[in-house]
Amino acid sequence: MYHYLSFLTTPAPFTMFENINKLPAGFYMSVDSKGKIEYERYWDAVPNQSSVKEDTKNMNFNEKEKYFKDGIKNRLDDAVRKRMMSDVPIGVFLSGGIDSSMNVALMSKYTNKPLETFTVGFSDYTHLNELEHAKLVSEKFKTNHHEILINENDMMEYIDDLVIQQDEPLADWVCIPLYFVSKLAKQSGVTVVQVGEGADEQFAGYSEYMKYLKYEKTYWRSFKKIPKTLQHFFSKLSSYGYWLIPNFDFYSDILKRAYLEKEFFWTGATVFWNNMKEKLLFEKNFVLKRRKIELNNDLLKPNKYFQLDSSNIIDSFLKPFDKKFKNKDFLTRMVYNDLKLRLPELLLMRVDKITMSLSLEARVPFLDHNLVEFTMDIPQEFKVPDYKVKNLFKSVSRSIIPDEIIDRKKMGFNAPMKEWLKGDFGKKVQKSIIESNIHNLNLFNLKYINKLFNDHFQEKNDN
Repeated sequence: MYHYLSFLTTPAPFTMFENINKLPAGFYMSVDSKGKIEYERYWDAVPNQSSVKEDTKNMNFNEKEKYFKDGIKNRLDDAVRKRMMSDVPIGVFLSGGIDSSMNVALMSKYTNKPLETFTVGFSDYTHLNELEHAKLVSEKFKTNHHEILINENDMMEYIDDLVIQQDEPLADWVCIPLYFVSKLAKQSGVTVVQVGEGADEQFAGYSEYMKYLKYEKTYWRSFKKIPKTLQHFFSKLSSYGYWLIPNFDFYSDILKRAYLEKEFFWTGATVFWNNMKEKLLFEKNFVLKRRKIELNNDLLKPNKYFQLDSSNIIDSFLKPFDKKFKNKDFLTRMVYNDLKLRLPELLLMRVDKITMSLSLEARVPFLDHNLVEFTMDIPQEFKVPDYKVKNLFKSVSRSIIPDEIIDRKKMGFNAPMKEWLKGDFGKKVQKSIIESNIHNLNLFNLKYINKLFNDHFQEKNDN
Protein backbone atom coordinates (compact mmCIF):
# COMPACT_ATOMS: atom_id res chain seq x y z
CA MET A 1 0.00 0.00 0.00
CA TYR A 2 2.82 2.40 0.90
CA HIS A 3 4.52 1.98 -2.49
CA TYR A 4 1.19 2.04 -4.34
CA LEU A 5 0.63 5.53 -2.95
CA SER A 6 3.95 6.52 -4.51
CA PHE A 7 3.66 4.94 -7.94
CA LEU A 8 -0.09 4.44 -8.65
CA THR A 9 0.64 0.71 -8.78
CA THR A 10 2.12 -2.02 -6.60
CA PRO A 11 5.66 -2.86 -7.78
CA ALA A 12 6.37 -6.49 -8.62
CA PRO A 13 6.69 -8.99 -7.03
CA PHE A 14 4.10 -7.53 -4.64
CA THR A 15 0.36 -7.40 -5.07
CA MET A 16 -2.29 -6.13 -2.63
CA PHE A 17 -3.48 -9.70 -2.10
CA GLU A 18 -2.17 -11.90 0.68
CA ASN A 19 -0.06 -14.85 -0.53
CA ILE A 20 -0.29 -13.72 -4.17
CA ASN A 21 2.76 -12.37 -5.98
CA LYS A 22 3.41 -11.36 -9.57
CA LEU A 23 6.42 -11.90 -11.80
CA PRO A 24 8.38 -8.81 -12.80
CA ALA A 25 8.51 -8.01 -16.50
CA GLY A 26 11.07 -10.06 -18.41
CA PHE A 27 10.82 -13.11 -16.13
CA TYR A 28 9.45 -16.58 -16.67
CA MET A 29 8.42 -19.15 -14.08
CA SER A 30 8.86 -22.89 -14.44
CA VAL A 31 7.25 -25.60 -12.34
CA ASP A 32 8.52 -29.20 -12.41
CA SER A 33 6.51 -32.39 -11.82
CA LYS A 34 7.22 -32.23 -8.08
CA GLY A 35 5.93 -28.68 -7.78
CA LYS A 36 9.35 -27.03 -7.50
CA ILE A 37 9.13 -23.43 -8.71
CA GLU A 38 11.97 -21.54 -10.33
CA TYR A 39 12.17 -18.01 -11.73
CA GLU A 40 14.51 -16.74 -14.42
CA ARG A 41 15.00 -13.40 -16.13
CA TYR A 42 15.00 -14.04 -19.86
CA TRP A 43 15.43 -10.42 -21.04
CA ASP A 44 16.07 -6.95 -19.72
CA ALA A 45 15.95 -3.54 -21.42
CA VAL A 46 19.63 -2.80 -20.78
CA PRO A 47 22.22 -1.16 -23.05
CA ASN A 48 24.92 -2.97 -25.06
CA GLN A 49 22.59 -5.52 -26.69
CA SER A 50 22.81 -3.94 -30.16
CA SER A 51 25.66 -3.36 -32.61
CA VAL A 52 25.49 0.44 -32.21
CA LYS A 53 28.86 0.85 -30.48
CA GLU A 54 30.74 -1.16 -33.09
CA ASP A 55 28.87 0.33 -36.06
CA THR A 56 29.41 3.96 -35.06
CA LYS A 57 32.96 3.93 -33.68
CA ASN A 58 34.44 5.68 -36.76
CA MET A 59 31.47 7.97 -37.52
CA ASN A 60 31.23 11.72 -37.01
CA PHE A 61 28.19 13.35 -35.37
CA ASN A 62 26.16 13.80 -38.57
CA GLU A 63 26.87 10.25 -39.72
CA LYS A 64 25.79 8.90 -36.34
CA GLU A 65 22.59 10.94 -36.42
CA LYS A 66 21.66 9.55 -39.84
CA TYR A 67 22.54 6.04 -38.66
CA PHE A 68 20.22 6.41 -35.64
CA LYS A 69 17.34 7.77 -37.73
CA ASP A 70 17.63 5.00 -40.30
CA GLY A 71 17.95 2.39 -37.56
CA ILE A 72 14.80 3.58 -35.78
CA LYS A 73 12.79 3.85 -38.99
CA ASN A 74 13.77 0.38 -40.25
CA ARG A 75 13.23 -1.35 -36.92
CA LEU A 76 9.87 0.32 -36.25
CA ASP A 77 8.71 -0.47 -39.77
CA ASP A 78 9.65 -4.11 -39.25
CA ALA A 79 7.97 -4.16 -35.81
CA VAL A 80 4.71 -2.83 -37.24
CA ARG A 81 4.85 -5.24 -40.19
CA LYS A 82 5.27 -8.26 -37.91
CA ARG A 83 2.32 -7.17 -35.78
CA MET A 84 0.09 -6.92 -38.83
CA MET A 85 0.08 -10.71 -39.01
CA SER A 86 -3.44 -11.73 -38.02
CA ASP A 87 -6.29 -13.98 -39.08
CA VAL A 88 -8.83 -11.62 -37.46
CA PRO A 89 -9.74 -7.96 -38.20
CA ILE A 90 -7.04 -5.50 -37.07
CA GLY A 91 -7.20 -1.79 -36.23
CA VAL A 92 -5.32 0.96 -34.44
CA PHE A 93 -6.04 3.47 -31.68
CA LEU A 94 -5.47 6.93 -33.18
CA SER A 95 -5.12 9.86 -30.79
CA GLY A 96 -3.71 12.27 -33.34
CA GLY A 97 -0.29 12.31 -31.65
CA ILE A 98 3.02 11.33 -33.24
CA ASP A 99 3.15 7.73 -31.97
CA SER A 100 -0.33 6.61 -33.02
CA SER A 101 -0.02 8.52 -36.31
CA MET A 102 3.22 6.70 -37.09
CA ASN A 103 1.45 3.43 -36.33
CA VAL A 104 -1.25 4.32 -38.86
CA ALA A 105 1.25 5.44 -41.50
CA LEU A 106 3.37 2.31 -41.29
CA MET A 107 0.42 -0.07 -40.98
CA SER A 108 -1.08 1.44 -44.14
CA LYS A 109 1.89 0.13 -46.11
CA TYR A 110 1.02 -3.47 -45.29
CA THR A 111 -2.68 -3.65 -46.09
CA ASN A 112 -4.60 -3.41 -49.34
CA LYS A 113 -7.79 -2.24 -47.68
CA PRO A 114 -8.56 0.78 -45.43
CA LEU A 115 -7.34 0.57 -41.84
CA GLU A 116 -9.88 0.78 -39.02
CA THR A 117 -8.92 3.68 -36.72
CA PHE A 118 -10.50 4.60 -33.37
CA THR A 119 -10.53 7.81 -31.33
CA VAL A 120 -12.19 8.83 -28.05
CA GLY A 121 -13.08 12.35 -26.93
CA PHE A 122 -15.11 14.13 -24.26
CA SER A 123 -18.44 15.86 -24.85
CA ASP A 124 -18.35 17.83 -21.59
CA TYR A 125 -14.71 19.00 -21.59
CA THR A 126 -13.72 19.45 -25.20
CA HIS A 127 -10.37 21.14 -24.43
CA LEU A 128 -8.88 17.66 -24.00
CA ASN A 129 -10.03 16.43 -27.40
CA GLU A 130 -7.66 15.64 -30.25
CA LEU A 131 -10.39 14.72 -32.71
CA GLU A 132 -9.33 17.16 -35.44
CA HIS A 133 -5.77 15.86 -35.54
CA ALA A 134 -6.97 12.26 -35.59
CA LYS A 135 -9.23 13.11 -38.54
CA LEU A 136 -6.31 14.76 -40.34
CA VAL A 137 -4.28 11.56 -40.10
CA SER A 138 -7.29 9.43 -41.01
CA GLU A 139 -7.91 11.47 -44.17
CA LYS A 140 -4.26 11.39 -45.23
CA PHE A 141 -4.05 7.60 -44.95
CA LYS A 142 -7.65 6.99 -46.03
CA THR A 143 -8.74 4.96 -43.00
CA ASN A 144 -12.23 3.95 -41.88
CA HIS A 145 -12.37 6.29 -38.91
CA HIS A 146 -14.55 5.79 -35.81
CA GLU A 147 -15.14 8.27 -32.96
CA ILE A 148 -16.82 8.07 -29.59
CA LEU A 149 -17.56 10.95 -27.19
CA ILE A 150 -18.03 10.28 -23.48
CA ASN A 151 -18.91 12.38 -20.45
CA GLU A 152 -19.09 12.25 -16.67
CA ASN A 153 -22.26 10.13 -16.68
CA ASP A 154 -20.55 7.47 -18.83
CA MET A 155 -17.65 7.40 -16.40
CA MET A 156 -19.97 7.06 -13.40
CA GLU A 157 -21.83 4.16 -14.99
CA TYR A 158 -18.59 2.34 -15.81
CA ILE A 159 -16.40 2.88 -12.75
CA ASP A 160 -17.69 -0.04 -10.66
CA ASP A 161 -16.94 -2.44 -13.52
CA LEU A 162 -13.49 -0.87 -13.85
CA VAL A 163 -12.58 -2.02 -10.34
CA ILE A 164 -13.33 -5.61 -11.32
CA GLN A 165 -11.59 -5.43 -14.69
CA GLN A 166 -8.36 -4.09 -13.20
CA ASP A 167 -7.91 -7.18 -10.94
CA GLU A 168 -5.79 -5.12 -8.54
CA PRO A 169 -5.64 -1.41 -7.66
CA LEU A 170 -4.30 0.59 -10.61
CA ALA A 171 -4.67 4.35 -10.09
CA ASP A 172 -4.70 5.54 -13.69
CA TRP A 173 -7.78 7.44 -14.87
CA VAL A 174 -6.80 6.83 -18.51
CA CYS A 175 -8.42 3.42 -18.05
CA ILE A 176 -11.80 5.16 -18.49
CA PRO A 177 -11.40 6.60 -22.03
CA LEU A 178 -9.34 3.52 -22.90
CA TYR A 179 -12.32 1.30 -22.09
CA PHE A 180 -14.72 3.25 -24.28
CA VAL A 181 -12.39 3.38 -27.28
CA SER A 182 -11.73 -0.36 -26.84
CA LYS A 183 -15.46 -1.00 -26.72
CA LEU A 184 -15.89 1.04 -29.90
CA ALA A 185 -13.24 -1.08 -31.66
CA LYS A 186 -14.84 -4.34 -30.53
CA GLN A 187 -18.31 -3.22 -31.61
CA SER A 188 -16.84 -2.30 -35.01
CA GLY A 189 -15.73 -5.89 -35.54
CA VAL A 190 -12.03 -5.48 -34.72
CA THR A 191 -10.25 -8.08 -32.56
CA VAL A 192 -6.63 -6.81 -32.63
CA VAL A 193 -5.39 -3.21 -32.24
CA GLN A 194 -1.97 -1.63 -32.36
CA VAL A 195 -1.16 0.97 -29.69
CA GLY A 196 1.70 3.42 -29.13
CA GLU A 197 2.89 2.53 -25.62
CA GLY A 198 6.66 2.62 -25.15
CA ALA A 199 7.47 5.45 -27.55
CA ASP A 200 7.46 8.25 -24.96
CA GLU A 201 9.88 6.33 -22.75
CA GLN A 202 12.38 5.42 -25.46
CA PHE A 203 12.35 8.77 -27.25
CA ALA A 204 11.90 11.08 -24.22
CA GLY A 205 8.41 12.29 -25.07
CA TYR A 206 7.50 13.47 -21.57
CA SER A 207 7.98 17.10 -20.59
CA GLU A 208 8.79 15.82 -17.07
CA TYR A 209 11.89 14.20 -18.50
CA MET A 210 13.18 17.59 -19.64
CA LYS A 211 12.51 19.08 -16.21
CA TYR A 212 14.45 16.30 -14.52
CA LEU A 213 17.32 16.52 -17.01
CA LYS A 214 17.67 20.26 -16.41
CA TYR A 215 17.38 20.01 -12.61
CA GLU A 216 19.84 17.12 -12.45
CA LYS A 217 22.46 19.07 -14.40
CA THR A 218 22.06 22.27 -12.37
CA TYR A 219 20.57 22.02 -8.86
CA TRP A 220 21.08 18.32 -8.07
CA ARG A 221 24.78 18.14 -8.97
CA SER A 222 25.50 21.45 -7.26
CA PHE A 223 23.70 20.47 -4.07
CA LYS A 224 25.53 17.13 -3.93
CA LYS A 225 28.87 18.99 -3.92
CA ILE A 226 28.26 21.00 -0.76
CA PRO A 227 29.33 19.56 2.65
CA LYS A 228 27.04 16.98 4.25
CA THR A 229 26.35 19.21 7.24
CA LEU A 230 24.97 21.90 4.94
CA GLN A 231 22.99 19.32 2.95
CA HIS A 232 21.41 18.16 6.20
CA PHE A 233 20.64 21.73 7.28
CA PHE A 234 18.95 22.65 3.97
CA SER A 235 16.98 19.39 3.81
CA LYS A 236 15.66 20.02 7.34
CA LEU A 237 14.83 23.61 6.46
CA SER A 238 12.98 22.52 3.33
CA SER A 239 10.92 20.06 5.38
CA TYR A 240 9.57 22.93 7.47
CA GLY A 241 9.01 24.91 4.27
CA TYR A 242 6.91 22.11 2.81
CA TRP A 243 4.54 22.14 5.79
CA LEU A 244 3.96 25.84 5.13
CA ILE A 245 3.94 25.75 1.30
CA PRO A 246 2.20 22.64 -0.15
CA ASN A 247 3.57 23.13 -3.68
CA PHE A 248 7.09 22.92 -2.28
CA ASP A 249 6.72 19.14 -1.79
CA PHE A 250 8.75 18.13 -4.88
CA TYR A 251 11.74 20.35 -4.03
CA SER A 252 11.69 19.43 -0.36
CA ASP A 253 11.80 15.73 -1.14
CA ILE A 254 14.63 16.23 -3.66
CA LEU A 255 16.83 17.91 -1.04
CA LYS A 256 16.15 15.17 1.48
CA ARG A 257 16.94 12.45 -1.07
CA ALA A 258 20.16 14.17 -2.06
CA TYR A 259 21.29 14.27 1.58
CA LEU A 260 20.35 10.61 2.13
CA GLU A 261 22.16 9.49 -1.09
CA LYS A 262 18.87 8.42 -2.68
CA GLU A 263 17.95 8.52 -6.37
CA PHE A 264 16.85 11.84 -7.92
CA PHE A 265 14.39 10.47 -10.51
CA TRP A 266 11.69 8.06 -9.35
CA THR A 267 9.35 7.76 -12.32
CA GLY A 268 7.46 10.07 -14.64
CA ALA A 269 4.32 9.31 -12.59
CA THR A 270 4.69 9.88 -8.85
CA VAL A 271 1.76 10.74 -6.58
CA PHE A 272 2.85 11.00 -2.94
CA TRP A 273 6.52 11.64 -2.27
CA ASN A 274 7.95 10.26 0.97
CA ASN A 275 7.58 13.62 2.68
CA MET A 276 3.94 13.91 1.56
CA LYS A 277 3.22 10.51 3.10
CA GLU A 278 4.43 11.88 6.41
CA LYS A 279 1.29 14.04 6.33
CA LEU A 280 -0.98 11.43 4.81
CA LEU A 281 -0.07 8.41 6.94
CA PHE A 282 0.45 7.46 10.57
CA GLU A 283 3.54 5.49 9.67
CA LYS A 284 4.03 4.15 13.20
CA ASN A 285 0.82 2.13 12.72
CA PHE A 286 2.06 0.32 9.62
CA VAL A 287 2.77 -3.29 10.57
CA LEU A 288 5.75 -4.40 8.50
CA LYS A 289 4.88 -8.07 8.52
CA ARG A 290 7.16 -9.73 6.04
CA ARG A 291 4.87 -11.58 3.74
CA LYS A 292 5.97 -15.11 3.06
CA ILE A 293 7.32 -15.10 -0.47
CA GLU A 294 8.22 -18.46 -1.97
CA LEU A 295 11.21 -17.23 -3.91
CA ASN A 296 14.29 -19.30 -4.59
CA ASN A 297 16.83 -16.85 -5.94
CA ASP A 298 18.21 -13.40 -5.22
CA LEU A 299 16.52 -11.85 -8.26
CA LEU A 300 13.18 -11.79 -6.47
CA LYS A 301 14.06 -11.15 -2.84
CA PRO A 302 13.32 -7.46 -2.40
CA ASN A 303 14.13 -7.17 1.31
CA LYS A 304 14.33 -3.37 1.22
CA TYR A 305 10.89 -3.19 -0.36
CA PHE A 306 9.53 -3.88 3.13
CA GLN A 307 10.90 -0.58 4.44
CA LEU A 308 8.75 2.56 4.45
CA ASP A 309 10.85 4.26 1.79
CA SER A 310 9.82 4.11 -1.86
CA SER A 311 13.30 5.22 -2.92
CA ASN A 312 14.32 1.62 -2.30
CA ILE A 313 12.22 0.49 -5.26
CA ILE A 314 14.15 2.81 -7.57
CA ASP A 315 17.50 1.89 -6.00
CA SER A 316 16.79 -1.79 -6.69
CA PHE A 317 16.76 -1.01 -10.43
CA LEU A 318 19.42 1.65 -10.76
CA LYS A 319 22.16 0.49 -8.37
CA PRO A 320 22.76 -2.77 -10.30
CA PHE A 321 22.42 -0.79 -13.55
CA ASP A 322 25.09 1.73 -12.50
CA LYS A 323 27.42 -1.03 -11.40
CA LYS A 324 27.19 -2.80 -14.76
CA PHE A 325 26.88 0.22 -17.05
CA LYS A 326 29.15 2.86 -15.59
CA ASN A 327 28.84 6.51 -16.66
CA LYS A 328 25.64 6.10 -18.67
CA ASP A 329 23.94 9.42 -19.36
CA PHE A 330 21.12 10.47 -17.08
CA LEU A 331 18.38 10.08 -19.71
CA THR A 332 19.31 6.43 -20.33
CA ARG A 333 19.07 5.77 -16.59
CA MET A 334 15.65 7.47 -16.46
CA VAL A 335 14.38 5.48 -19.43
CA TYR A 336 15.62 2.21 -17.95
CA ASN A 337 13.89 3.01 -14.67
CA ASP A 338 10.56 3.69 -16.40
CA LEU A 339 10.94 0.51 -18.48
CA LYS A 340 11.24 -1.41 -15.17
CA LEU A 341 8.37 0.18 -13.23
CA ARG A 342 6.02 2.71 -14.81
CA LEU A 343 5.74 1.08 -18.23
CA PRO A 344 5.17 -2.60 -17.30
CA GLU A 345 3.34 -2.15 -14.01
CA LEU A 346 1.13 0.81 -14.91
CA LEU A 347 0.88 1.64 -18.62
CA LEU A 348 1.00 -1.87 -20.06
CA MET A 349 -1.12 -3.22 -17.22
CA ARG A 350 -3.88 -0.74 -18.01
CA VAL A 351 -3.78 -1.46 -21.75
CA ASP A 352 -3.77 -5.23 -21.30
CA LYS A 353 -6.43 -5.42 -18.59
CA ILE A 354 -8.86 -2.97 -20.19
CA THR A 355 -8.60 -4.28 -23.77
CA MET A 356 -8.80 -7.90 -22.66
CA SER A 357 -11.90 -7.14 -20.58
CA LEU A 358 -13.52 -6.78 -24.01
CA SER A 359 -11.60 -9.72 -25.59
CA LEU A 360 -9.53 -7.26 -27.59
CA GLU A 361 -5.82 -7.89 -28.11
CA ALA A 362 -3.49 -4.85 -27.99
CA ARG A 363 -0.10 -5.07 -29.69
CA VAL A 364 2.82 -2.74 -28.96
CA PRO A 365 5.20 -2.33 -31.94
CA PHE A 366 7.27 0.34 -30.17
CA LEU A 367 8.28 -2.32 -27.64
CA ASP A 368 9.67 -4.76 -30.19
CA HIS A 369 12.87 -5.95 -28.50
CA ASN A 370 15.02 -5.15 -31.54
CA LEU A 371 13.89 -1.53 -31.43
CA VAL A 372 14.29 -1.21 -27.64
CA GLU A 373 17.80 -2.72 -27.71
CA PHE A 374 18.76 -0.24 -30.44
CA THR A 375 17.29 2.87 -28.76
CA MET A 376 18.86 2.02 -25.40
CA ASP A 377 22.25 2.54 -27.08
CA ILE A 378 21.40 5.98 -28.48
CA PRO A 379 23.05 8.68 -26.32
CA GLN A 380 21.09 11.51 -24.74
CA GLU A 381 22.74 14.16 -26.93
CA PHE A 382 21.09 12.63 -30.01
CA LYS A 383 17.67 11.96 -28.50
CA VAL A 384 17.03 15.38 -26.93
CA PRO A 385 19.60 18.01 -28.01
CA ASP A 386 19.02 21.26 -26.11
CA TYR A 387 16.20 19.57 -24.15
CA LYS A 388 13.92 19.36 -27.17
CA VAL A 389 11.22 16.81 -26.34
CA LYS A 390 11.25 13.75 -28.63
CA ASN A 391 13.55 15.53 -31.06
CA LEU A 392 15.13 12.48 -32.71
CA PHE A 393 11.85 10.66 -33.23
CA LYS A 394 10.24 13.79 -34.61
CA SER A 395 13.00 13.90 -37.21
CA VAL A 396 12.35 10.26 -38.09
CA SER A 397 8.62 10.99 -38.46
CA ARG A 398 9.04 14.17 -40.51
CA SER A 399 8.78 12.57 -43.96
CA ILE A 400 6.12 10.03 -42.95
CA ILE A 401 3.30 11.90 -41.19
CA PRO A 402 1.99 15.50 -41.53
CA ASP A 403 4.09 18.30 -40.02
CA GLU A 404 0.96 19.60 -38.23
CA ILE A 405 0.99 16.44 -36.10
CA ILE A 406 4.71 16.65 -35.35
CA ASP A 407 4.87 20.35 -34.52
CA ARG A 408 1.75 20.75 -32.41
CA LYS A 409 1.96 20.83 -28.61
CA LYS A 410 1.80 17.38 -27.02
CA MET A 411 -1.43 16.79 -25.08
CA GLY A 412 -1.13 13.22 -23.92
CA PHE A 413 -3.94 10.70 -23.56
CA ASN A 414 -5.90 11.79 -20.50
CA ALA A 415 -9.30 12.17 -18.84
CA PRO A 416 -10.88 15.34 -17.34
CA MET A 417 -10.62 14.06 -13.77
CA LYS A 418 -9.57 17.46 -12.47
CA GLU A 419 -12.94 18.82 -13.61
CA TRP A 420 -15.05 15.76 -12.80
CA LEU A 421 -13.69 15.67 -9.24
CA LYS A 422 -14.80 19.25 -8.57
CA GLY A 423 -18.49 18.38 -8.66
CA ASP A 424 -20.87 15.71 -7.39
CA PHE A 425 -18.51 12.89 -8.35
CA GLY A 426 -15.78 14.42 -6.20
CA LYS A 427 -18.14 14.62 -3.23
CA LYS A 428 -19.05 10.96 -3.75
CA VAL A 429 -15.38 9.96 -3.88
CA GLN A 430 -14.65 11.96 -0.73
CA LYS A 431 -17.54 10.31 1.12
CA SER A 432 -16.53 6.79 0.08
CA ILE A 433 -12.93 7.35 1.20
CA ILE A 434 -13.78 9.04 4.49
CA GLU A 435 -16.33 6.34 5.40
CA SER A 436 -14.14 3.39 4.35
CA ASN A 437 -13.57 0.58 6.86
CA ILE A 438 -9.86 0.87 6.19
CA HIS A 439 -9.78 3.66 8.75
CA ASN A 440 -10.35 1.09 11.48
CA LEU A 441 -6.62 0.38 11.03
CA ASN A 442 -5.81 4.00 11.92
CA LEU A 443 -3.34 4.39 9.05
CA PHE A 444 -4.54 7.58 7.40
CA ASN A 445 -4.77 11.17 8.54
CA LEU A 446 -8.41 11.96 7.74
CA LYS A 447 -7.91 15.67 8.42
CA TYR A 448 -5.21 15.81 5.72
CA ILE A 449 -7.31 13.79 3.25
CA ASN A 450 -10.24 16.17 3.71
CA LYS A 451 -7.88 19.09 3.15
CA LEU A 452 -6.74 17.54 -0.17
CA PHE A 453 -10.37 17.34 -1.28
CA ASN A 454 -11.35 20.78 -0.06
CA ASP A 455 -8.31 22.44 -1.64
CA HIS A 456 -9.29 20.79 -4.92
CA PHE A 457 -12.95 21.82 -4.65
CA GLN A 458 -11.89 25.42 -3.93
CA GLU A 459 -9.32 25.32 -6.76
CA LYS A 460 -6.43 26.09 -4.41
CA ASN A 461 -4.54 23.13 -5.87
CA ASP A 462 -5.03 20.42 -8.47
CA ASN A 463 -5.23 17.26 -6.35
